[in-house]
Amino acid sequence: MQRMTFRDFMERSLSDQRNGYYTRNARIGFASGDFYTAPELSPVFALMISRQIAEADTILNHPSPFYLMEAGPGNGTLMRDILVSLRLLTPGLFQRIQPLLYEISPVLSARQKEALSGLSLSREPVWVTPEQLSGMMPFTGMILGNEFLDALPVHRLKKIESGVQEIYVEQTQDGNWTEISAPLSDSSLVQGIYTRPSEYPESFEWEVQADLCRVVGEMVQVLERGFMLWVDYGDTAADRQSAKRSKGSLLGYRRHTVVEDVLKAPAGTVDITVHVDFPLLARQALSLGMRLEGFSDQMHYLTAMGIEEYLSDGQFSEAERAAMVTLIHPLRMGGAFKVMLLSKGIGSGLRWKGFPRSPLPL
Repeated sequence: MQRMTFRDFMERSLSDQRNGYYTRNARIGFASGDFYTAPELSPVFALMISRQIAEADTILNHPSPFYLMEAGPGNGTLMRDILVSLRLLTPGLFQRIQPLLYEISPVLSARQKEALSGLSLSREPVWVTPEQLSGMMPFTGMILGNEFLDALPVHRLKKIESGVQEIYVEQTQDGNWTEISAPLSDSSLVQGIYTRPSEYPESFEWEVQADLCRVVGEMVQVLERGFMLWVDYGDTAADRQSAKRSKGSLLGYRRHTVVEDVLKAPAGTVDITVHVDFPLLARQALSLGMRLEGFSDQMHYLTAMGIEEYLSDGQFSEAERAAMVTLIHPLRMGGAFKVMLLSKGIGSGLRWKGFPRSPLPL
């Protein structure tokens, strides 16, 4: 019988070049989709992000070019709407911008190319694969990711009386997959910055997002000077140790419906995702010389960036205003999604419009 770590199972399910969900079957959006993202919901989301990018450009003293890399650009909606917003708000930055799209999927790359066509950019978009990233010359600008980190493969651990075990998946004789607990595949999963098993009660399950650390580390190397802005549904330390997370945060999505047992779904048909461990993201970034500039939930972030001025604007329809409310409602995207801004090679003491003086506790 075949056995593998859940991390390898998740990577194969999402990224396999023949049958991976993102490489072959990604369905993002409302019509015939499995899930939708904030950019698909309302272009005002991209407008708010573009204001943050313009603020970063000023702090960087308007470099030429200004590199803007989006990790996991999906259908290309966010990058397109950001560029359109910058063309209207800051034409000078629009002329200097160099779009970079970090993508593994040929299906999604094709959609992104279509979405970005006809924008009259001074510098044509460049697509970057994970393999190409390490060979890039370091640049100045911003790396942005919306609902990217949640799809990176994770190890799953379980607290038992005698210590910690890892949750593997095993294929049975009838071809189905089942979970099995066994000793850790790598002792480092409970060492260093990754996780502290003593913080979890007995029988708790949780994810160790080692791939998140690896990918962010690779991106830090190509960012000579600038910022990272991550937006994703995710947890603080208190969230991860609460009763609601006793079985971890792993879920699947298909046709806008939650799939609780992703092992029963045919390969490549379900988006598998976890809540981002934002405390781990911060620890990794700080260990690599970055500085935490701000951390907030999406409700407070978008409100601080000025979304409410559009809610009261009569030119938007009732449906468009309802979409904006979904972005900031505390029981919907506004509370579940978090926003983290990190910097590299920038002086201290900066004030950011999107983040209050007292950040959300990690």
